[in-house]
Amino acid sequence: MTSLRGDRRASLILGLLCMLVYWANGRVISAGDAFGARYLPFAIWGHGTVLLDPIDTLTAQGRPIPRYQEPPQAGAAFWIVPTASGHRVSLYPVVLPVLVSPLYLPAVIWVAEQGWAEGRIDRLARAMEKFVASLLASASSALLYLLLRRRASAATARALTIAYAFGTTTWMIGSQALWQHGMGQLLIVVLLLVITAPCTARRALAAGALCGLIAGNRPPDAVLGAALGLYALFWAGRRAGLVVVASLVAALPVLLYNVGVVGAIGGAYQLMGQAAFFDHDMIPGLAGLLFSPTRGLFVFSPFLLFLVLAGRHLPRDRALRGLSLAMSVGIVAQVLVYSKTDWRSGIAFGPRFLTDLLPMLIWLLAPVVESLSRGGRAVFNAAVGVSIVIEAIGAFTYTGKSDWPLFAAARGDDKFEAAWDWRNAPFVASPSSGLAPAEIGRAMRGTIDALEVEGRATDSIVSGEEVIARGWALAGRATPLQVGITIDGRETTAVRTFQDRPDIRDILPGAGPSGWRLALKTTGLAPGVHSLSLYLWASEKGAVYYLAQRRLTVTAASPAPDAAASAVEPQAPRAASDGSLAASARVAAARIREHQAEAGYWLTTFTNSTRFEHPQKEMNTYLTSLLVDLLEPRRDAGLGDSVRRARAHLTAQIESDGLVRYHGLPNAPGIGTLGCAITPDTDDTALVWRIAPAGDRQRLAAALATLEGYRADNGLYRTWLAPRGAYQCLDPGRDPNPTDVAIQMHLLQLLLAEQPPAGRDLCAALRANLHDDRIWVYYDLSPLVPILRTRDLERAGCALALPASRLATTIPEQQIWVSLVRFLSGPRDAGRARKDALEVEAILRDLAADDFKRLRENPPLLYHNDLTATVPRYYWSEDAGYALWLRLAKETAAP
Repeated sequence: MTSLRGDRRASLILGLLCMLVYWANGRVISAGDAFGARYLPFAIWGHGTVLLDPIDTLTAQGRPIPRYQEPPQAGAAFWIVPTASGHRVSLYPVVLPVLVSPLYLPAVIWVAEQGWAEGRIDRLARAMEKFVASLLASASSALLYLLLRRRASAATARALTIAYAFGTTTWMIGSQALWQHGMGQLLIVVLLLVITAPCTARRALAAGALCGLIAGNRPPDAVLGAALGLYALFWAGRRAGLVVVASLVAALPVLLYNVGVVGAIGGAYQLMGQAAFFDHDMIPGLAGLLFSPTRGLFVFSPFLLFLVLAGRHLPRDRALRGLSLAMSVGIVAQVLVYSKTDWRSGIAFGPRFLTDLLPMLIWLLAPVVESLSRGGRAVFNAAVGVSIVIEAIGAFTYTGKSDWPLFAAARGDDKFEAAWDWRNAPFVASPSSGLAPAEIGRAMRGTIDALEVEGRATDSIVSGEEVIARGWALAGRATPLQVGITIDGRETTAVRTFQDRPDIRDILPGAGPSGWRLALKTTGLAPGVHSLSLYLWASEKGAVYYLAQRRLTVTAASPAPDAAASAVEPQAPRAASDGSLAASARVAAARIREHQAEAGYWLTTFTNSTRFEHPQKEMNTYLTSLLVDLLEPRRDAGLGDSVRRARAHLTAQIESDGLVRYHGLPNAPGIGTLGCAITPDTDDTALVWRIAPAGDRQRLAAALATLEGYRADNGLYRTWLAPRGAYQCLDPGRDPNPTDVAIQMHLLQLLLAEQPPAGRDLCAALRANLHDDRIWVYYDLSPLVPILRTRDLERAGCALALPASRLATTIPEQQIWVSLVRFLSGPRDAGRARKDALEVEAILRDLAADDFKRLRENPPLLYHNDLTATVPRYYWSEDAGYALWLRLAKETAAP
């Protein structure tokens, strides 16, 4: 009796310890998979239903809600499933939210007293999700200790319970959000407690009910439930019938829900199921599940490697030996099932798929640990320590961002490659960003106050119009890091600049600046009603909070010509009179505004080949400089503010020594995600000082002095402004510091204005070397920028004639862009319409057709890295395409 009382006391202490540890990070680490379970208890208590209908907007968290038998919409709330009856249900089984709903009763009562406001429910639901998930994981840990005491000493039981609670995904999956896994673990532990005790009628009924609930809670766990259920029949003996009946009774409500509510015996999984879900290779899947650095069970919990010794320690008791065999069969079967799936298991920390079987693994491990020598025990404890450190790193630093590279390659044989890169292991990648903030209980609030077009409040716009959204947001009473708006759940437009709102301070004394303004990305929206969703980020590593929704009605633009047409339509024979080029000009200008970041820059796209496939994005000063040059003459298209912001951004990139880096300041927010702290270079230094100079002329003098030190024997200037040993983040080619043709052109523009003698010398040197293939380093396959710069240089006083071979491209898809820039750089008689107006109009219409489809699918290839480097990079820009189109449309217009 004393021992039993002591075990119960130890179990309670371990459970309380788990609750403290699980709550220590003060945040929820959740995902869309858990949203249904997070909010459904409020529907159960408040509306008496397991349908999501009364809470669908809140559960969707601002995402579009799928519609029955319609193709999946990008960005939609995949965790909500529409049924044939017109209702909306959770994609995941409702066993978990139904079982935990009693715990929500106090919260529901409080909400009912305060008022059923979505914001209030959302804040409380997040806290309840954390509390309930932690309680389930703590309960499974505490009960596991009691289970282990049936076959191990108190010391071994404590050690294994601590390993289970803090050295496995019990911590990072089971305790941090309402995934199905936490409930699955608890049900399995309770079932094991039942079937390792003497059988009684009551226990036989409990065992059967638990088997049914295990399968209903998470269908893949049916494999584990069946294995333990078969043993339970043997254990129950003459009471086996009670086990069967109880399991059927427990499964019956699930089946009734699936058939009567969802409309499919397999539930929402069946409605949304994909044949390709299990269409993966088993052997790579097994390797990934067990040993990959991003998801491997034995990587995240290395102490489980001691299971290889389990075969030496089979129980002597026949019943326990049968249980161990049943467990082993169930474990192997479930691992094999998961090996046929995408074992990366979505955005989650560690081996999420294998979380449910952890209690069984710990049970099998008990006699192994019990028999270890002192040295073996020391190794085991060290492995447990490593496991706990890994899980702790996740609890306090993981936000899901480190998993993004795992899913960057969506197709092909290499889609799993990133999951085998140790740099992508979440316990390696996450700590670099610091601790994630504790945000539970902090009120995140805000709203969209108004939508405006040209200062006029409206909820209806014409396609292509610029829409300004205004509103406020607060994290507690502090200014948030940023707010963002999505349209129909797609790409987020965000802002980090906030203004004081006295009206909000009157309501919330002490509130920081909360007012925000956003230019929305509305170009290309189809006519109809669209949903705007407002989100808040309290900090760089904080969770994303959905705040509010607003509707926007879009109508098609009128095809009738208007006054703006004269600014872009070429006045020539057969010139279009339907105004389509004018409308296209508005679209092009709007796209450029929308793609510009709040900080003022535009992102560049790069690929690994000369085909525009699998693009990735980076931030660099080069593209922003180029766009300022191209857009300056098009301020009439409403791009004046964009040019001003871009100049301010560029000026801010000039460092104390006057130099500029390709990716901007080395401590910029995007370094590490959109670029790296690359070595300063001649090209970007020259571009920025000419386009957006700082007021401090001493820095310019210092920069020019540095540039002079990198002049080569042929009179040209080298690219990188540092000795070879000091290169940062570079992959140089055969010549580690080449003298590229366009770099000379950009420097020439600066020198001709600032140091004319040096400019004239460089002009002569460049003219003498234009035919040298060695200076065509970054533009060998794409001559667009050099062709454009020849006219700029001619106006500045340095006439250059590019070799005929450099006025074309070997990439067929890029020929249209070469033609366009040649039209731009060609001569034009002042005061007269272009003789080639028909050709120009044809190319403009070709590029603008189908909402600029050809431009979007084949943007200009502006430059590439040194083709002799180890990794190829080709740099494209859709925004440069729009800017070039606008320039040609402008220059083609009648004088």
